[in-house]
Amino acid sequence: MTDFAPRAQATGIGSMPHADTQQAMRVMFQNFSTLPYWPQLPRRDFRENMYAQFSEDLVGIQLDTAQELLSVIINDDTMAQVEKFYARYLEENSDLFAVSPDYAAGLYALCQSHTALKNAQWIKGQVTGPISFGLKVVDQNLKPMLYDDSLRDVLVKHLARKAQWHEKFISQLGTPITFVDEPSLALIGASVVALNRDEVIRDLEEVFSSIQGLKGTHCCGNTDWSLLMATSVNIISFDALNYAENLALFAGIVPTVEEDIFNATADELVTRLETAMNLLVKKGIDRDLLYERALITPACGLGTVSVQAAECAFALTHEVSEKVREQRGFS
Repeated sequence: MTDFAPRAQATGIGSMPHADTQQAMRVMFQNFSTLPYWPQLPRRDFRENMYAQFSEDLVGIQLDTAQELLSVIINDDTMAQVEKFYARYLEENSDLFAVSPDYAAGLYALCQSHTALKNAQWIKGQVTGPISFGLKVVDQNLKPMLYDDSLRDVLVKHLARKAQWHEKFISQLGTPITFVDEPSLALIGASVVALNRDEVIRDLEEVFSSIQGLKGTHCCGNTDWSLLMATSVNIISFDALNYAENLALFAGIVPTVEEDIFNATADELVTRLETAMNLLVKKGIDRDLLYERALITPACGLGTVSVQAAECAFALTHEVSEKVREQRGFS
């Protein structure tokens, strides 16, 4: 694994509210030129919804773009589809699990941005994690995929191959970082979600272990962070703005609620970041090491806010990064 010392560089998490791909890429590169990422653009096309985006060729998947609905249908043909899936999976060819341009315009636009990538030290991308996908996508009886034993294994292996393909794809542009986004990990431990801890770790690790280089994960709520500590993940991204006391690692400090974005200042956020750092230093973690290994990001994706708010959040993220890097002598 490549040693990772980003020194408080800035990057993004996932979605942007832009419907125009080139406008989104322009804003992204303007703020994250040294650690760019490809944005998900669900307002451009429902196929860029974080669940639909990685659903291509999944057993039983039903995608209704007009109604913006994604589900799985289990019927008499399901087991035959499962058998075909395993035959494809066992070929160990991640190209068979490629994401099409219509599902990820930002990814393919990034691939065409050779001049803009000249200053990039790493290139970040993301796939959707198996726990979140499996809880979000339900069958015709409203049963989540994760609760169907046969489909659960198919889903995990499907996403593992998607992650492999993604890493291979962006490796042609530079040093890749592949995030496995898991917002629904915040539901683990809740009474409405009955999941076995060991099985959650197993499923996460199957996807993480498919990634050869740097691997990260993002959860924008609070969760049992020890689940992730039990895996091979290298980077944990979470909402340090609201959950700094709950975890001894962090990244996201810029708010993603529209009103909060417009009310925030870079100086205030730098101060809050330092407060979060102090919690970790008190636990015996070296302050210099923390800043060496820190990434500065928004607290979550920005696909649900206005374009104006998203661009303001990106600018704040860039400004916070610049101020921290200057303070620490990284510039």
